[in-house]
Amino acid sequence: MSMSGVSITSSKSLQFESTLDAYTRVVVRLNLLLMKDKTHEVAVREKLIEVMKERNKLGKYSASELYVMQKSIEKKVEDFLAGLDEKYTTA
Repeated sequence: MSMSGVSITSSKSLQFESTLDAYTRVVVRLNLLLMKDKTHEVAVREKLIEVMKERNKLGKYSASELYVMQKSIEKKVEDFLAGLDEKYTTA
């Protein structure tokens, strides 16, 4: 394998690990929320399952796709949680 092949493999491997870490942080956050507050249990469980399914498929993506996913997963969950707060306070 050429040096560029090794570099590409290493880059994808590093990006995969970074993205996996971001997904793990989100899973932990959702699990902690489930332990503390049962108010939105069904919605949080559904989001948790969705995130875990995405996490299990990370190996299928390129390094650039993983980068985008890493940057967007925490924002998606932030928006989801903010939406729960809005539903709860306006209901």
